[in-house]
Amino acid sequence: MSSLARLANTPSDNFFAEMLLKAIGAAFGGAGTTAAGAAVVHAQIATSFGIHPHLDDGSGLSRSDYSTPAQVVTLLRKMAGNSAFTNALAIAGETGTMELGLQATPAQGRCRGKTGTLSKVANLVGYCTAPDGHTLAFAFLMNSVDSTAAHAAEDRMVVALSQYDG
Repeated sequence: MSSLARLANTPSDNFFAEMLLKAIGAAFGGAGTTAAGAAVVHAQIATSFGIHPHLDDGSGLSRSDYSTPAQVVTLLRKMAGNSAFTNALAIAGETGTMELGLQATPAQGRCRGKTGTLSKVANLVGYCTAPDGHTLAFAFLMNSVDSTAAHAAEDRMVVALSQYDG
């Protein structure tokens, strides 16, 4: 499972994520459909984490997918000790969708995350290791924005977070 998560998350492969959701539906939801997979995942997330995001697909490309930053941080905090999950996230300044824009910054190698982009939507969620060694979970979810400018702002916020010494 850790290899599958890494193949989907690090490069942000939407097709792979969608096929994983359908496979979950086939294995645990009675049908190899997006709806069956989303129902299984929604039920598991509710049971395991007590959160209730709306899942319409596996890739996050549907405008009907939504959550709150608080729900995302709840999930991230509870998953922080799961190395298969955290190792599947892109590394700031080094891999995947977090490589560019964070190279040669204090965040490089100290933050991991997952990006999301739609027209007028930009998201970045993940973890940063603070200078004192503790892990910070974060979720930046932006709507009604210029996606390119928003991702640049998110990069600056990740740099600031990586330097937080609170």
